[in-house]
Amino acid sequence: MAILSMEEAVLTERRSDWKEIDEIFGLQQESIDGDVAVIVLKIHQPAFLSTKKSFDYRICGKTLTEWVCLAFADCPVLEIEAREDDDLLSTIKPHLSNKKYTAVFYADTPLLQRKTFLGIINYAKEKRMNVCKLERGYVFITEYLRSAERLYSSVGSNLDIGDDLIKVCDTDTLQYAQEVIKKRILSYHIERGVEMLDMANTSIDADVVIGQNTVIYPNTTLLGRTAIGANVMIYPNCTIFNSQIGNNCKIYNSVIQSSKIRDNSIIEPFCFIENGEIKNR
Repeated sequence: MAILSMEEAVLTERRSDWKEIDEIFGLQQESIDGDVAVIVLKIHQPAFLSTKKSFDYRICGKTLTEWVCLAFADCPVLEIEAREDDDLLSTIKPHLSNKKYTAVFYADTPLLQRKTFLGIINYAKEKRMNVCKLERGYVFITEYLRSAERLYSSVGSNLDIGDDLIKVCDTDTLQYAQEVIKKRILSYHIERGVEMLDMANTSIDADVVIGQNTVIYPNTTLLGRTAIGANVMIYPNCTIFNSQIGNNCKIYNSVIQSSKIRDNSIIEPFCFIENGEIKNR
């Protein structure tokens, strides 16, 4: 069993340059009172035959674990690698904090959103529940958990949480989660003034930032920590990775990697730009 300490860098940190992704997934909503600690159980699903652990699979630039942890901003988060058949109480009891509430979630539920997490916490508090059992997770009063000898499966809730706690356990559920997250990202950008001519053939990673009035043509892929300015035209068959594109640029059928394209620049078709800087022409 691999354990990352609650005092180490696994603590959820909010960085100012994450503002865009925070807004996409509702992380700027009301904060938690500071009385909740979260334990994330990282359990490999055997249906994934790769040597990579299933919780390290990536969707739109983030691992399943990272997607889950996005819901817990402002909370101390402890990640524990475990097995499905491990006893839950003996797994988490040695790692309880001094917070009033302990929430236990799983790294295989990447669709969990912060608004859903807040709703679950508020429900458990309002109902004064020692244990709030979820489809894939729990919320406990920590003092109750310290003395508990077993968990009673009859404890539950009437929360309507949609697909947020769907378990990604095979290629079908992974594909479903990919589709949902992709739609969330694309919808966010469209609602804020980005025009996409073919959502089905556009891929955008979670940390990509795009300015208003930018137009994205089909077969475009924006990866990593890419920033696209305003009033940009990205024509078909472009791939941009970890790069900055200035305002009023036009990009034609090119690959741009780890580069900076200044305002008002035009990138002609079939260019490959790596570790470069292009000034306007």
